[in-house]
Amino acid sequence: MRIFVDSADASMIKTALRYGYVYGVTTNPTLLRRADVRADQLEQLVNHAFEHGAREMHVQTYALDQTTMVRQGAELAALDPERVVIKIPATPDGYAAARQLVAHDIRVTLTAVYTSRQALLAQSVGASYIAVYLGRMRDAGNDPFVAVQQMQSLIVAQAAPLSVLAASIRAPEELELLGTIGVAAATIAPHVMERLLDSPATDAAAAAFAADAAAIQ
Repeated sequence: MRIFVDSADASMIKTALRYGYVYGVTTNPTLLRRADVRADQLEQLVNHAFEHGAREMHVQTYALDQTTMVRQGAELAALDPERVVIKIPATPDGYAAARQLVAHDIRVTLTAVYTSRQALLAQSVGASYIAVYLGRMRDAGNDPFVAVQQMQSLIVAQAAPLSVLAASIRAPEELELLGTIGVAAATIAPHVMERLLDSPATDAAAAAFAADAAAIQ
């Protein structure tokens, strides 16, 4: 599974990338606003992420109409054509914009996907990822893992070059469940990522090894 850190905070991104198992970074306008990152500072943030080891970064357009989304998507992809993926909301204009960007060999993540039908449409326009918000599904009274499993099954059945990017993950245990149903990628907020390695048994074993190592030197 590809693990992403969901943040626009440069310090948190740097820390997460040190873990070794973090593949890349995902952002959106909400995260940029929280981190007080202006649109004209995004290139600096992208460069920062790649300098500290990110292998892929998902950045989102700001517009809602197709024409402007295509223009902004092309501009953002130009920051690093190989490693930047463009996030676009799964709206009617978003699908149309995604198709145009994909036609120019720009990879796209359709974000805020909640139904299997949207996943099929994402496949049809050639998207690379669909970002699915687990926490928001649960808040709406739905079982997010049933929905994600249905999407994953459709992707497998269609043999589509499309990956589920699970988002809005609120507990480390959710990552395990996603792994069991074959989800290829997940993006995790820094405060949840810090808990991924929690294991008292491992901590105790490491302490014992350290004590024994000191004793034999």
